[in-house]
Amino acid sequence: MKLASHYALRLLAVTCLVPLASTAWADDGGKWYGKLYGGYSMLGDTSFDQEGVAAAGATGDTDSDGGFLAGGAVGYNFTNNIAAELAWDYITNDTTATFSDGTRSTDGDFSSSIFFLNGFYKFDPVSNTKIRPYLGAGIGYVEEIDMDLKTGPSETSYSSDGDFAYQIMAGASYPITDRFDFNTDIRYVRVDSVDLEREGGAGKLKSVDYDPVILTLGASYKF
Repeated sequence: MKLASHYALRLLAVTCLVPLASTAWADDGGKWYGKLYGGYSMLGDTSFDQEGVAAAGATGDTDSDGGFLAGGAVGYNFTNNIAAELAWDYITNDTTATFSDGTRSTDGDFSSSIFFLNGFYKFDPVSNTKIRPYLGAGIGYVEEIDMDLKTGPSETSYSSDGDFAYQIMAGASYPITDRFDFNTDIRYVRVDSVDLEREGGAGKLKSVDYDPVILTLGASYKF
């Protein structure tokens, strides 16, 4: 995934730096906007090492179901084609974990709270329509990533913060008025090799990958 991370950073750099060299401001340029959105999250299963959780030397695997995303952003349209925004995303998926020694959680969830700096390139409308495709990429600061695992009546939480995240996006927007747009996209979020430490006790889930694919639907308003 290092190659994907490299291209995501290059796309973000291009979408954020092009406005600084641009002298052509279009009708849509120079406008702040606010955005709210939600979506359906699909999280891949992952393997990890452990320390002081199950039997010595045991490894583990997660099994995740569908979940959801809720988020919001404040951004700026530098030109009709270039925009950047600061966004906050909350993502959660139902998750269980199984260790190689036979220990298994019966319920749980894998969630994250991430701040993203996103850059976008918005293409001109598709011929004879108002639909505007766009591409985007973002780098993120993980406020918290958390896995809660239930075994019988007891629940154990493992968490981390301050990690690096990135995402890539492809979608389209549709204007309802001059200021109000609907938008939808698919995005891939990645946090690599996180060590999740047990809250309030000893133990650690090591080298856990977090990689949800999310379908979103939202609306934005230009000020």
